[in-house]
Amino acid sequence: MDSGRKPWAVPDLLANNVPRTRTSILITIVSLCFVLIIGMAVMAKPVVVEVDGKAINYITFRTTVGSFLEHSKLNVYPEDLAVPARETPVKRGIKIALTRSVPINIKLDGKDLPFRTLNLIVGQALEEANNKYNLNLKNSDEVEPTRDKAVSSGLVVDVKRSVPLTITADGATTSIEMAPRTVKDILAKKNISIGEKDKVTPEPSQIVTANTNIKVVRVVEKNEVVQSNLPFQVIAKAGDFPVGLPDKVLTKGSKGLDEQVVKVTYEDGKEVDREVLSQKTIHKPVDQVVARGSQTTVSRGGQVINFKRAIMVRATAYCAPGGSTSVGASVRRGVVAVDPGVIPYYSKLWIEGYGPGAALDTGGAIKGNRIDLYFESLEEAYSWGSRNVIVYIM
Repeated sequence: MDSGRKPWAVPDLLANNVPRTRTSILITIVSLCFVLIIGMAVMAKPVVVEVDGKAINYITFRTTVGSFLEHSKLNVYPEDLAVPARETPVKRGIKIALTRSVPINIKLDGKDLPFRTLNLIVGQALEEANNKYNLNLKNSDEVEPTRDKAVSSGLVVDVKRSVPLTITADGATTSIEMAPRTVKDILAKKNISIGEKDKVTPEPSQIVTANTNIKVVRVVEKNEVVQSNLPFQVIAKAGDFPVGLPDKVLTKGSKGLDEQVVKVTYEDGKEVDREVLSQKTIHKPVDQVVARGSQTTVSRGGQVINFKRAIMVRATAYCAPGGSTSVGASVRRGVVAVDPGVIPYYSKLWIEGYGPGAALDTGGAIKGNRIDLYFESLEEAYSWGSRNVIVYIM
């Protein structure tokens, strides 16, 4: 039986066969959904993010730039730079410029320190890390790659701490700070060349530690030609004159000449060693032949005088009657003042032109080959004056 309803017809919600309470509930739900949709439409804000060279559109309900970025799918790091700043409130149509930080790895003290930075230069990135983590880095610390190189993603920055050192070389001592390495490498970095003979302490292959003193001693070897005189020998022959008088040269001698090649070693300019490499005689010395007095007996005035030696002296005269000598003897003819270091006291003497005498006095002016003869009168003393004579010491 045809009821008059079409199968495709929508039921009338307000028909008498639908309970009024159900109708009210449906109306309320529809109203709330409508309000919610309107509210969300009001709260939702369009945002444009400029990142990685692109502009990306977003819709967000977040209230600050930082909250939006944190909950976005942009993989934002705290070190990334957002403009405007993260605490800025989000407004409809706001544009956010996002600059991504670069990950690098800092190798320091045997450890790896992951770090992200916005700095484009290695030195600036290290300074940032130093301030953030109190790494106590110094300008003298060695960095590879160097501080002026560009930062790139995944870059490994190797930092070697410097230590204080001193270098003593070429007359100067210099204090430096440098990362530990061999002594040889440190000297090379300071442009200090090492000669084959130079002495270096510590050993060039040794790794330095803090407060190491590197010392370089310059060693120079030179071959020098050294000439030296060779002394001649004196050959004495018996001469027919008194013993003690000066030799008489019969044949004059001459020195020889010797030549050596000597290796001289200098350390920092000071001679420390000599080594004779070769030697030759340029010419030999010529012996000197002399006649040496051999007589111990002479005859004077018919008297034979035996003596031990004879000397040539300068003889002066004095006269001081009634006096006494330095040894307590009374002055008289034959008293001779002498230098006891040349003629001993109490020596018996024979003085040419004066005769016998004895060494019984001395005087302040009587020094060396000098004697003073006593005369009984001033006339005799003045007549004698001062003359060179031979004195025979018996």
